[in-house]
Amino acid sequence: MQALRTLNNQRRRPAPILAALTLALSVLAGTATAQTVSYRDTLTGWADRLDAAAAVLETEPDRPIARIGSGPLLKKGSSGERVERLTQRLAELGFLDRARHGDLFDDGVDTAVRAFQFSQRMKVDGLVGGGTRVALDRSPQEAATQMRRSAMSMRAFRDTAPDTVILVNLPSQTTTLVRDGQEALTMRSIVGRPSRETPMLQDRITHVIVNPTWTVPPTVLKEDKLPLLRAKGSPGIANAVVYLDGEPVEPAIVDWHNVSPRRVRIVQQPGDHNALGRFRFNLTNPYNIYLHGTNEPKLFDREIRTVSSGCVRLEDARGMAEALLASEHISTARLDRMLERQEPQWVKLSQPVPVRFVYWTATVDERDAVRLHPDIYDLNEDTAPAAAPESAAPGSPDPMPPAQRA
Repeated sequence: MQALRTLNNQRRRPAPILAALTLALSVLAGTATAQTVSYRDTLTGWADRLDAAAAVLETEPDRPIARIGSGPLLKKGSSGERVERLTQRLAELGFLDRARHGDLFDDGVDTAVRAFQFSQRMKVDGLVGGGTRVALDRSPQEAATQMRRSAMSMRAFRDTAPDTVILVNLPSQTTTLVRDGQEALTMRSIVGRPSRETPMLQDRITHVIVNPTWTVPPTVLKEDKLPLLRAKGSPGIANAVVYLDGEPVEPAIVDWHNVSPRRVRIVQQPGDHNALGRFRFNLTNPYNIYLHGTNEPKLFDREIRTVSSGCVRLEDARGMAEALLASEHISTARLDRMLERQEPQWVKLSQPVPVRFVYWTATVDERDAVRLHPDIYDLNEDTAPAAAPESAAPGSPDPMPPAQRA
């Protein structure tokens, strides 16, 4: 309770910069109504909110800030130069006394970090990992840049997207199903790590596969699994069949050191252990990118979920499958029976569902507060766009990153 009171007291004494940030994040808070709002109207409201919040931040003086910089996780007990910069930054934001100096992550710093995380609607754990560090290192001007850019992109999406579409926002690591112009389903997602980026695709889902197998993609095979076969005689994958030159083999008795990757194929059988979970949603792109479930649900608890090899993992893959298969007259009871068969079953969608990947580093949450997300692929490093008038033509689409190493 004392820690909670301390946290609340810290929030009552914001520094000028923090006060401006707090105002910007709450500006133009909307009033909830019982009337159903279309997703296009929602995006219009979000874009207007972001531009208004950016306008507030742009009045702040452009002054240097203490930046923690990338490095290992910081937590209570940590020490060193990065902790010293952390205390400086927390003081700048009003969460620590400006007279406070030191390079030890003690109870006071822990309380201040938790207060900052609470103010940003982040997971309050006192750990300065990727998400918290990026948020602390962000200046008001950089935050305004994110808001302006995302507002412009939202308007372009609103004006060009079909009424039914699956929207994957890479920076927020979320996936939304919009059906007939209404938001039907939103969930957390996992996207590609920076070394294996998820491309900015415009695609469509053509098939839903229930109980999929998983064939290890070429890049994962070459960089991860073949080295394991050479070192341990096993690919490290549960219930997998290893093929050499098209024939199944017992991996432990093969000398893999002189075997090239193109001679090897590894296929994991269906089940709860499968890396794709129980559902795969096939796309048509040449990069072997698709949506699927997972056998590691705990990963969705992370603030930063850039851990895949490029594909998008869905927190509620079953919910997405039910929503898409309802149009094919497949009930939940029938879906249960399909799952019990423990073998792959392909369902072709009579109407393929469009999928759009976007890069919005600023969004608006269910409490009408602005949320800022990490620039996970460093795509927003150029100059901030000017405020876009409502009548402006949609901007050009984001460029596709280099070919995906799936």
